[in-house]
Amino acid sequence: MDIQIYLSFNGSCEEAIRFYCEVFGAEVAFLMRYKEAPPNLMRPGSEEKIFHATLKFGETTLNMSDALLGEHVNPGGFALLVHFASVEDAERVFLALAQRGQVRIALAKNFWARLYGIVKDQFGLTWKIQVNA
Repeated sequence: MDIQIYLSFNGSCEEAIRFYCEVFGAEVAFLMRYKEAPPNLMRPGSEEKIFHATLKFGETTLNMSDALLGEHVNPGGFALLVHFASVEDAERVFLALAQRGQVRIALAKNFWARLYGIVKDQFGLTWKIQVNA
């Protein structure tokens, strides 16, 4: 069994893909636009929107798409936890996510990790950034 995350965006999926590739070094493993999908799934004006994309973050796979017809709901009830090997990488990513996002817990040392912080990015996703001891 393999469980993967599927993220839905409100028309900003392509921007999120570019951002996550730049910030995390993620790689696009697959990308299909609505214009390439079966015609009955396409809505007028959605031709260039993302029907499905798969990004690889190291060993982790994130799937994503643009939701159409009011299907998008803001994400809630979960966070993406990222473990970093270096303080420098954690700080760089945290600052990039916070730039147009919102810091929930500032990146700092705590009793279980060398560094830990929570940030909600510009797309509404909550990221927990951690560097173990």
